[in-house]
Amino acid sequence: MKTKNEKAIRTMCYAKRTVCCFLFCVLLLLTAFGAKASFACAAERMSLRVGYTSMENFLARDGEGHYSGIAYEYLEGLASYIGAELEYLPGFQQQNEERLQNGSIDMFIEPDHSFEWLMQGKPFYTDPAVLLQNTAGFQRVMLGEGVGVLCLNENAGALTDRMRSGLTEMTKINPFYRLSLEKKYYQNQTLPLMLTEEERAYLQQKKVLYAMASPGQPPYTWFDGIIHRGVVADIMRQIEKDLDIRIQVLPETDQGSMMEHLAAGDIDLVTDFFTDYNWARAHNADITFPYLSLSYVPVTRRDRTLPDHPTVACPRSHYYVRDYIEKHYLPGQLRYYNTIEDCLDAVERGKADLTMVKSITLQDYIYQNGFYNLYTSGNVLFSHQVSMAVSYQADPLLVRILNKEIAHLDQQKIKSIISREVYQSQNRETLRSLIYRNPVGTVIFLSVIFATVLLVLLFWMRMRRRHNQELYRQAHVIEDIGMYNLRWFRRELPRALAQYQEDREAGRLFLMVLSAQHISFLKEIYHAGSFRESIMNLIRKVRAENDWLLIDAMTSDLFSLIVLCRRPDGMSMKQAAAKVAHDARICVFNGTPTSVRYHIGLCAIPPKGDIHTDTWVDNAFSAHNETMANRQPVGVYDYAMQNSILRQKQMESLMEKALAKGEFKVYLQAKYNIDAQSVCAAESLVRWASPELGFLMPGQFIGLFEHNGFIVQLDYYMLEQVCQYQKNRLEHGQITVPISVNQSGMHIKEENYLERMQAIADKYHLPSGLIDLELTETAFIDFSTQDARRDASRIVTSLKKMGYRLSMDDFCTGYSSIAMLQNLPMDVMKIDRSMLLAAETSPRALTILRHVVELGHSLDMRVLVEGIETRPQELLLLGIDCHYGQGFLFAKPMPADEFSEFLEHHTTEGRILP
Repeated sequence: MKTKNEKAIRTMCYAKRTVCCFLFCVLLLLTAFGAKASFACAAERMSLRVGYTSMENFLARDGEGHYSGIAYEYLEGLASYIGAELEYLPGFQQQNEERLQNGSIDMFIEPDHSFEWLMQGKPFYTDPAVLLQNTAGFQRVMLGEGVGVLCLNENAGALTDRMRSGLTEMTKINPFYRLSLEKKYYQNQTLPLMLTEEERAYLQQKKVLYAMASPGQPPYTWFDGIIHRGVVADIMRQIEKDLDIRIQVLPETDQGSMMEHLAAGDIDLVTDFFTDYNWARAHNADITFPYLSLSYVPVTRRDRTLPDHPTVACPRSHYYVRDYIEKHYLPGQLRYYNTIEDCLDAVERGKADLTMVKSITLQDYIYQNGFYNLYTSGNVLFSHQVSMAVSYQADPLLVRILNKEIAHLDQQKIKSIISREVYQSQNRETLRSLIYRNPVGTVIFLSVIFATVLLVLLFWMRMRRRHNQELYRQAHVIEDIGMYNLRWFRRELPRALAQYQEDREAGRLFLMVLSAQHISFLKEIYHAGSFRESIMNLIRKVRAENDWLLIDAMTSDLFSLIVLCRRPDGMSMKQAAAKVAHDARICVFNGTPTSVRYHIGLCAIPPKGDIHTDTWVDNAFSAHNETMANRQPVGVYDYAMQNSILRQKQMESLMEKALAKGEFKVYLQAKYNIDAQSVCAAESLVRWASPELGFLMPGQFIGLFEHNGFIVQLDYYMLEQVCQYQKNRLEHGQITVPISVNQSGMHIKEENYLERMQAIADKYHLPSGLIDLELTETAFIDFSTQDARRDASRIVTSLKKMGYRLSMDDFCTGYSSIAMLQNLPMDVMKIDRSMLLAAETSPRALTILRHVVELGHSLDMRVLVEGIETRPQELLLLGIDCHYGQGFLFAKPMPADEFSEFLEHHTTEGRILP
């Protein structure tokens, strides 16, 4: 009995332990699941859909899918405070309201037009109470002026509260965040100049403002006699132009005297005044808003280490001394001088260890005054802003007028002024600075003069001999680098050929002309002496490594090197040239290894026959010039190149005459409606009927004209010919269809392109749409920067306002097709023939073509495919809903008079206009 009870007890204990273990495991699982769920909840971010209307600087998406704009950055900053991830959906205002009502978006943002209205001179309202009213079934959250208003559904009270709470928290942490965004997106915007009647009357009565400017600080501000020049002077001239007044800047040699004249009211204003109201009050003046910012750099001696407690040279009567230098250095460290030149001279002579100068004026001070032992690290120590100081004696209206003008000034134009003045300052060299920058040439020049005088005095015959040697050297040697010139090479080549006669007979001699790519850029960025020394070191290195380079010479402009070469064993001429390019691929400028590539022209010397030195040299240079024109590394002169060069020279000699005599003919090729088999438009094509060259197709001369720039004149000629053709048909009551004219990419570089196009439109007064401009997507406009996109949009919009229709030519052949569609309001999409040919054999290409056609239709563009030559191609296009084409199947290019007859029998889409 006892044994049974013990077994029962053991069984019950085992059951209890089992239950306890099971409950413990369940508890662990629940704990783990709860922790995981808690972690998931902590990491989860809610997703919100935001509708927006695309506007530049507000909220827009570029071709690469990146968003930008003040509203975008502000919303992204706010999202981190409300724990949300935002998805942006473009749409118009009404569309956004409808989507918010049906729940397809969570909110949409309305732009704040206050800045836009201000730019247009219109009043605007910024009362938050008005913007926060819950009207039209929405709740509104004011984000701030310049940003906009968030609109949420009236039933989304919790989300609205969350947005407002996050906005309050973000504003509390960084109350200046919105202002920093406004500065980022609107700082380069200029306000319109809006003067009141009272202000205009004041300017009309005043006419002349008498002013003074800081003296002797080129290129910042300085005087050429009594003429004010420099950055400040150019800005004053812009102000004169805007306000239609004259600012008479009187010369003054001392900063302190200028301040005395201002305080006494002898002048109306000082053009460049330290932006400090205390400094202005001390001189009985008001100051305007700042219009310029200046940076200061330290100047020390090259041969002296700056001590721990340097002596600082300070110019008297300059406020930056009081505002910065006297606050950072002890009185015992300061030495005062009358002018900045005196301060620099003190550092040069060791009377002071340090001075501080405007960064834009330092180089001019050094080279104009001979302070060649001075040095700056380039680190900006401090900056200050520049305003105009207006005397208390002047009318207070003047300050308000100048403030409006400063707000109107184009900051980009001011930057251009600074760049131009600094560049011009670098070109003003004194004799002393020229000698310093070219010591070798100076020493050689003085040595030649001294030797000549000495020889005249000592012995006439010896002088004559030396004189002849000098004449020979000047005629055949480039002094700066000590190399022979091209004249010497032409003279020496026959002797060298005689010396290497055996190699010539073996066909191993050839001429090589080479020049560094972008050599003009290299010559500009490096000091002239350093550039010449680097080139000579490179030439010596290549000579030492290639003993088959026999004699060489440099052109006088230091751009090209010509070499007589002996072809190495086992190498062709091109391989030998490639070896030279490889050996010279690294050139050291100012201690910096720089990769250099070359254009190389080659000309083989015939193994037999007479010596024609000038011809062979000219042929080598012709081959070199062809490589530069075609952007190729190596070119060999042969009969094909010779004929091509002669042909191009002949065309260039005849092209101006051909344009004047009307030898360029307009041919028209019909564009047609595939369904109706009728003409709907036409493209103008050029042919050259030359009495000297024969009948030339465009491929024979267009490339040359684009290279030499003549294509611009030809484009305008073709445009006017087509305009006259259309005008004649209208005047005779005949049917007209739009005719397209090609526009070269070179027009984008014309400063007066839009003016000339407007003049042509005004001259012929054609109805809108009769002239179609075909713009190539890859050649006409580059979309790599925001400025380029803005300029392209401005040009295209302006052309459309003039009445021109715009076609996107060669669509799908370049990389910017989608970018053009997104940024430019084009009328016609002209798909390249290559897409049609690919679609005939490739289902994938056919799918792409179908979607491209659909894309064009969705953008309200007429879609046309060129290059149609067969009926199956027409059927293929009809099958993908493309109804317009161009090609030989319907009509080949024909003269204008033949096209007129063709048009009368093959059009149903033409129009007759008065």
